[in-house]
Amino acid sequence: FLAQVGFLPARPFSGASPAMARHTAFACALACVVAALVAPGVVGKPTTPRFKWGQTKDLIFLSVIVKDLDKASVSVAWTADGDLTFRAKNAKGEEQALDLPLREDVEETMKFEVAPRPDKWGTAVVITLGKVNKHRWDVLVQEPKKFKGLLDKDWNREDQALEPEEEAPYFEDNADWLVGLTAKNLDKTLSKFSAVVVNVRYPWCSQCKSQDDTFVKAAKEAKQRGKKEANWKKVAFAVLDAREERKLAKKLGAKCDFNCEYRVYTAKDEEPIALKSKYSEADLLSSVTKFLGPAVQVIKADTDLDALKEKNTTCLGSFSSETSSKYLVFKKVASLMRGELAFAVKFGEERTLEMWPHKQNFSFKFDGTWEDNGTSLRDWVLPRSIPLLQPYDWQMRETYEKLALPLAKVWFDDSDPNPSFEKVVRHAVRRVAKRYIGKLAFVEQKKTTYAHELRDYGLNQPEVYPAFGIASNSSYNSIKYGFEVTPEVAPSAQDFWRDADKAIERLAAFCDAVLAGTAPEAHESGPAQSNWTQGAVKKLVWKTYKEIESPERPLLLEVYGKYRTENERKLKEAENLATALEPHAELFTVAGFDTSENYLPADVFKREKYSSDTEWYWVPAKPTTGEARPEIIKLMKPKKDAPIKTVIEFAAKSSGAGISAEEVMQRFEKRMEENPPPATPPPPPMDAMPEGAMDGMGGMGGMGGMGGMGG
Repeated sequence: FLAQVGFLPARPFSGASPAMARHTAFACALACVVAALVAPGVVGKPTTPRFKWGQTKDLIFLSVIVKDLDKASVSVAWTADGDLTFRAKNAKGEEQALDLPLREDVEETMKFEVAPRPDKWGTAVVITLGKVNKHRWDVLVQEPKKFKGLLDKDWNREDQALEPEEEAPYFEDNADWLVGLTAKNLDKTLSKFSAVVVNVRYPWCSQCKSQDDTFVKAAKEAKQRGKKEANWKKVAFAVLDAREERKLAKKLGAKCDFNCEYRVYTAKDEEPIALKSKYSEADLLSSVTKFLGPAVQVIKADTDLDALKEKNTTCLGSFSSETSSKYLVFKKVASLMRGELAFAVKFGEERTLEMWPHKQNFSFKFDGTWEDNGTSLRDWVLPRSIPLLQPYDWQMRETYEKLALPLAKVWFDDSDPNPSFEKVVRHAVRRVAKRYIGKLAFVEQKKTTYAHELRDYGLNQPEVYPAFGIASNSSYNSIKYGFEVTPEVAPSAQDFWRDADKAIERLAAFCDAVLAGTAPEAHESGPAQSNWTQGAVKKLVWKTYKEIESPERPLLLEVYGKYRTENERKLKEAENLATALEPHAELFTVAGFDTSENYLPADVFKREKYSSDTEWYWVPAKPTTGEARPEIIKLMKPKKDAPIKTVIEFAAKSSGAGISAEEVMQRFEKRMEENPPPATPPPPPMDAMPEGAMDGMGGMGGMGGMGGMGG
């Protein structure tokens, strides 16, 4: 072959010189290489197979087609960047490879299968992918032109009812105020500005439209401020197209939902910080202000530190140098907690980190680890960065959500203020709060704004101030615990709080029980009855629910809601029934439970809280032997609004004591005559209505067009 192409002579030379011999040896080696490359049956560069795709709102269907597919060779996987890779071989052993940089993000889980029937181009491997953002994709891959001639649309799997989404030219319309951010210009942009606020958005996403508008307004205002103030001149508001810059957007947590937030860069070598979006440009600019200066202030004199402590909660770190590994951890935490407190540093000598709460005469010293990525330090600083006790309002919700601590609350009656007494209460609560730093957060709330919360803590009937309770977290649906000042604790709430030392120990014991999980959960409850006597209805509430869980004697229990029809009459019927059954009061007790004003466990009584039905139950007594209480029995015929005669027969049968239902019914009817329910007032007669009361209705002549009403 090499002789034919001129690399070697047709016949070997005789008496060749050494130079010619070396030339011949080199040519022979080259011949071996070329022969290997062109040898039949040796696999070369992998072939890119044909593929097609279709979609629904939730899924992508990708079919990769290989002629004479070796089914056992199929492999589908993800790259580290989230691109899809397909590998397979055909029957001849030839490699088939497809690398797809997808247009948008898909869920990590996938499934694939070999299609049962061949395609015209060969055997199809159908890959099903779940979309992260449920919407119509405009194309499958980032650059479709690269796959020209290989990529087709799978119209059989395409949901053709999906409408193309409107994509507003957000950046183009606001290019005077915004910076277009890409992976290529990221470093250059960060070098140019001291702070870059990044709005990572999908061009088709409208979930954050209001905040997108606010972002532009804030960018415009920041640009105007930059003409007069040097620190604002170094701030940029940037937009990253999450679809076109998919990999960087994924790193920055791109998403399309109502929880809109931005990322703020302050240096190339630092991770960006999440910043919640705002509904007004003033609020957004206020949030950005904390990024205008350095995260850590270098202290050169004690007077500098004193000035910081005068205005802020201050955390001081002392390190050998800026290259200290501990300082790098300190700087990272300071960057993450910008605006929440002041971070200061001294270089030259390493000392224990110290933190001074604002306007307090004590400090904390950090004794945790520096060997992690800053989590331990941040978890230590965060609960100490807020006051021991401070007034709460809804704008502070995010602050307490970050703490992820149970929230202890004290309610004050601001409609009848008593400054000297409230000072005593606050002093006691602060002393308790100091014991539980890092375990509980403490706030105070006003009656006029937050009195409605007392219901869920079981402290609303009656409302007594100051009130105290603990929520498992700062969310609306947190578990609640109420601290009730009962007569056993103190004669009154005022007496309880005035004895500060005793109050502190009582509150501390309550806090310990909540943290240990031994305190009972609080729920809405009516006031506990204190004057019950035999022959009367025993009014049970959530606070006395144990009398239903384990009664000393059986209960004939009426479960109802006060918003039922003829509630007053039915209450009087239950009252008279209890009187009629008084001769049997040693056998069982007539009781009532109003679900409209009490928490009701869903697993016991299957009813809605505000149901208008009246239901009757027989609740057996708890055995004295310690065994579980027998099952509750419900009156089933009828299930609801049973007549009193049926209730009496149900009680007589359930008691098993040979009670005469007829005699009880006679006593009940007699009692109804002696103690009748209040009469429902009839509507006023027509002739009693004031003159002219119906004048506003006008004449009725205009109704003639209605014709007869008979049909």
